[in-house]
Amino acid sequence: MGMPEGWTEVELGEVWHESRARAQPAAIAPTKYIGLEHVEGGTNRINGHGSSRGLKSTVAVFSPGDVLYGRLRPYLNKVIRPEEPGVASTEFLVFKESPALANALLVHLLSSSDLVGYASANSAGVNLPRVSGQRLGKYRFGLAPLPEQRRIVAMIEGLFAKLDEGVTALKRAEAKLERYRASVLKSAVEGRLTEQWREANPPEETGEELLERILAERRKRWDEEQLAKLAAKGRQPPKNWKKKYKEPVRPDTTGLPGLPEGWCWATLGQVFRVYVGSTPKRSNSAYWGGDIKWVSSGEVAFRDLWDTRERITSLGLESCSARVHPPGTVMLAMIGEGKTRGQTAVLRKAASHNQNSAAIRVSETGHEPQWVYCYLRARYEVTRASSSGNNQPALSKRRVERIPIPVPPTPEQRAIIGKVEPLLTSLDSALDDIVRATRHLGSLRQSILKRAFEGGLVPQDPDDEPASVLLGRIRAEQEAHRRPSMRRRQRRSRVP
Repeated sequence: MGMPEGWTEVELGEVWHESRARAQPAAIAPTKYIGLEHVEGGTNRINGHGSSRGLKSTVAVFSPGDVLYGRLRPYLNKVIRPEEPGVASTEFLVFKESPALANALLVHLLSSSDLVGYASANSAGVNLPRVSGQRLGKYRFGLAPLPEQRRIVAMIEGLFAKLDEGVTALKRAEAKLERYRASVLKSAVEGRLTEQWREANPPEETGEELLERILAERRKRWDEEQLAKLAAKGRQPPKNWKKKYKEPVRPDTTGLPGLPEGWCWATLGQVFRVYVGSTPKRSNSAYWGGDIKWVSSGEVAFRDLWDTRERITSLGLESCSARVHPPGTVMLAMIGEGKTRGQTAVLRKAASHNQNSAAIRVSETGHEPQWVYCYLRARYEVTRASSSGNNQPALSKRRVERIPIPVPPTPEQRAIIGKVEPLLTSLDSALDDIVRATRHLGSLRQSILKRAFEGGLVPQDPDDEPASVLLGRIRAEQEAHRRPSMRRRQRRSRVP
């Protein structure tokens, strides 16, 4: 496809105006600070800001209308044009308005998929890939005449506004579905969903009796394991050996809500065995790529885990404290902030996992794994209250074991799941549709940008000054400005 009439091909570095203004935070008045974490990828939106107060490192200074380009992990596509002055992380390249390329268009050019692909391919570094300004400046593209640049920007912003309306509507729908999910789960774990069922089906074994049976079976299993260990060593059980058994911690029911008749409170550690995972050394290739499924932190976000992205070998399993857990084990994320910590999933295939999640062995007790999943999803604040830490609030094995959980009779657990599962399946399907629609709108944004930088978004005007003429005049002015300076330097160099 040829260059549109009036356009000219240039390197980006020829037409942008990079600013290298820097400051020490202690030397300036406190102002807004923008880090990479404050920028939403792929949308040109700022989702927050910090303060320069207390920062130690040098910061980049920017003015309203400047373009900030995130050069770290450029595939994240973090590009913004703030409306207020401030300072930013030096991981941003800052661009002032250029006489040849309007910043209103530059922000879209830097966000286009072609440039994102170029920047990613030309980054340096493995764990923290960065693209340099020098390398980014070599990107070649078609420069439109200035009047056409303004028409392109107006068209892009009009189309993007309509796409943003669609995204906003999808987010509203997603929020409604999430509220409905929360309502369903809350009704389920409080017993309101099975009130009529409970009246028609009195339990043969109450939740308290179920708990006592589980505790007795656990004690028996511990005794058998201890005797087996002693027998393997050819030793007889010592006196009072049974006293070494530690009873699981019972729940503190202070402040906990009342439960339906036949239910009782317990702790996760009372009812289930809880394990924390481990990660084999990444540097040893013999530990990875085997047959054992290995759950990463990000995967503890799906309702059902049938497969994993990574797998480890038997050697990898033996090299660390990881274990393989049976299907029906409930996974609980233990680190992170916001929605990350407290995410829950159910293993549908045997798998191991890393140290950032707890494995709750539900299936070996006769409990319904989906019941535990529903409760932990419905009572997320329970896990939040049980965590510690400031920068990265985290759970621990001990804290997970102390999380309180209701114990309904087993048949009622199955009745609850029978009512909840179809609703959750429908909700997941609807939410998946929203995710796909949101991605489609994101693809449309890129299609618009591609068409814009190919010259097909707005018509060309033969009365527009060609970009080559504008560029030639700018270069001539720069050269004229450069000559006096060169002559002054030459004269100074000739002074004896």
